[in-house]
Amino acid sequence: MVAGATRAAVVGAGAFGRNHARHYAANPTATLVAVVDADPVRAEAVASMYGAASFLDHRDLIGKVDAVSVAAPATLHHAVARELIDAGIHVLVEKPLATTAANAADLVKLARKKGIVLAVGHVERFSPAIAELELRLDNARRITAVRRTKWSGRSGDVDVVLDLMIHDIDLALTLARSPVASVSASGVVGVSGLVDEAEAWLTFANGAIATLSASRVADRNERRLTVTEPATTYAVDLSGPSLTATARRTPGAMPQEIALVPHDNLGAEIAAFLTAVAGGRAVTVDGEAGLAAVEIAGRIRAAIAETPATLDAVTA
Repeated sequence: MVAGATRAAVVGAGAFGRNHARHYAANPTATLVAVVDADPVRAEAVASMYGAASFLDHRDLIGKVDAVSVAAPATLHHAVARELIDAGIHVLVEKPLATTAANAADLVKLARKKGIVLAVGHVERFSPAIAELELRLDNARRITAVRRTKWSGRSGDVDVVLDLMIHDIDLALTLARSPVASVSASGVVGVSGLVDEAEAWLTFANGAIATLSASRVADRNERRLTVTEPATTYAVDLSGPSLTATARRTPGAMPQEIALVPHDNLGAEIAAFLTAVAGGRAVTVDGEAGLAAVEIAGRIRAAIAETPATLDAVTA
């Protein structure tokens, strides 16, 4: 263990958790102390890769670590994170922060009371394309997000709104820079038994509009974002990543590629979390941001449940 390094652990040794563990082990400001998973074989498999201990219960981390990534199933985020925060452990919770706004607000309130860093894993915020877009964007009027993946069976404990669309809810809130005034949505239940495809339309108080489309039963993977302001349309391919700008007031203008310096988004997210834990600067995506995304997700899910066409599709 490096002297002065943040003692870190990961709860959840699935695909996301394994990546979190890898980045903690590679970060010179941290020491990966432990990996927790309900499956002892999986916990030990990941822990042994980095010389860490393995546990079956997140409560075994209390007194042993300073910071934890919670990469367990979304339905467990609130319960696991709450006990860790209450024990004085800094927490990075994978998205969504919680499955309900009430539980997300509870975590934010507790972290504030305890003086604990609470970060949320909205990893797209760490994309170099999004960082560059935020610097250039002045007055977003229209935001269109398309996020599609093939069915993988992952995150089957929540619907597509909390699984995939939550990323673009967070991006829309960040880029619109205004409260949401109204929400409408539709969705269709798929192979998971939950809503696997959804469309949402957000109108912001400043007049901006966002259209969000998400599917986890698509025939291809796609992560695209288009943002239009009066003078320019920006197109982002988050899979690339790439960013182009097209002048709207110049007839026949061609998209201009904007140079980016690619990096590992998750690595950047964990580095930012560790810096915040060490007191270097405020966390990039804090609990309040995670709560805001969960609140809008809740409104979208409620709108889907109230749409007659959706209910017909559900019961067909």
